Amino acid sequence: MTYQDILVERRGHVAMITFNRPERMNTMGGTLVEDAIAALQSFQTDRDVRAVIITGAGGRAFCAGADVQNLQSRADEATPMERRRYVQNAQKLTMAIRQLEKPVIAAVNGVAAGGGCDIALACDIRMASEKARFGEVFAKIGLFPGTGGTYFLPRLVGIAKALELIWTGDVIDAHEAERLGLVSKVVADDQLMNETLAFAERLTQGPPLAISIAKTAVYKGLDLDIYAAFEYAATAESITLTSDDHREGVTAFREKRAPHFQGR
Repeated sequence: MTYQDILVERRGHVAMITFNRPERMNTMGGTLVEDAIAALQSFQTDRDVRAVIITGAGGRAFCAGADVQNLQSRADEATPMERRRYVQNAQKLTMAIRQLEKPVIAAVNGVAAGGGCDIALACDIRMASEKARFGEVFAKIGLFPGTGGTYFLPRLVGIAKALELIWTGDVIDAHEAERLGLVSKVVADDQLMNETLAFAERLTQGPPLAISIAKTAVYKGLDLDIYAAFEYAATAESITLTSDDHREGVTAFREKRAPHFQGR
């Protein structure tokens, strides 16, 4: 499939999406949102894809959110229902990341602001270069963070810190983001993709079925009480106990070799 505002590349079992509007700091204009959603949905049924990396082209930005220069004019010309649909369309991208039953890793190589910050937060894991910056900057232009910030951020950094970042619109650097638990690792800019790819490739060597179910269980568990979470876990474990991957894992352990998981 051909995309206009993203690049898609394969590295073995890893698929890489690159937001490709560097002249606009990879803002969510053009067909970027629709392209990224389509790519993510295609990975869902592609057995060769076991992990996904999302990054931005150009080195300045991961994604700087909405294209502010066009945002006001579009809002002024739109009806209330059209404005609501515009926000809901942007929300579909963060939802597509969460709904993909495979690991999604953000390689944040520059500014992740507004909706771009929310895209990074929606990913399962974030790796950041030393040039990365994160900001829920909506308040600075009188907006509410409608693409997921009020949902994702408190679950990562706690309520008080989330409210502080949302209310002030402050931009934090990569090391502060790491201290807050927003990112898993900060690396030199020229090593970001190597480090992220190495980690993604490590995940692709794991059991796809167990990894997929675990992702679903972790996110479902955020909204379940312990009894419902354990019921779900019991069902999930019973599925993996009868899988070919489990049998392969046990056989490989006995034979003292690396397992070859197939996701069955």
